[in-house]
Amino acid sequence: MSTEYSDYMYVFWVKTGREEQALRQIDIEFGNDAVILQLMVERPFRKQGKIIYFTNYAFPGYIFVISEIENNDFIFRAKECARHSMSILKPLCYNGTHQAAMREDEREMIDSLWQGVECIETSTGFFEGDSIVITEGTFIGRESIIKEIHPRKLQAIVEIEFMGRSIRTTIGLEIIRKLS
Repeated sequence: MSTEYSDYMYVFWVKTGREEQALRQIDIEFGNDAVILQLMVERPFRKQGKIIYFTNYAFPGYIFVISEIENNDFIFRAKECARHSMSILKPLCYNGTHQAAMREDEREMIDSLWQGVECIETSTGFFEGDSIVITEGTFIGRESIIKEIHPRKLQAIVEIEFMGRSIRTTIGLEIIRKLS
């Protein structure tokens, strides 16, 4: 399934922990010319026998932007933005190129996971033999991108490709039972 987009998705590489400052700088520099996506994930945390849910950036150190600005103009403006900022390192481009706009297949993956919401909620599943089956949540049918499972921590590590890189992130995953 291929979607034709009328706009482009770009990624800024920023200093981890300084995403909020970078968001403000990008908003100042681009204004209405760009929509900043805050891709968040809900993660459960077990404390004193209780489960507490909190949200974090899905990809610490990266900020996603949607804009109608063409590739070369965006790179020029993004580099200027980075030059004026202590938090933004640079716009990401594919290795060895000046192509900063994300490829459609990578963008489709991100769009299909976040589906227009800013935060992915915790998924629920169970073990069936050596594999995991997701029964609720965003990752139904996407078990193949789950690389590690930490049932005691209620977390899983997933791998998503964008900008020619494979990036791992932690998502919330509750295992409800194990089928033999």
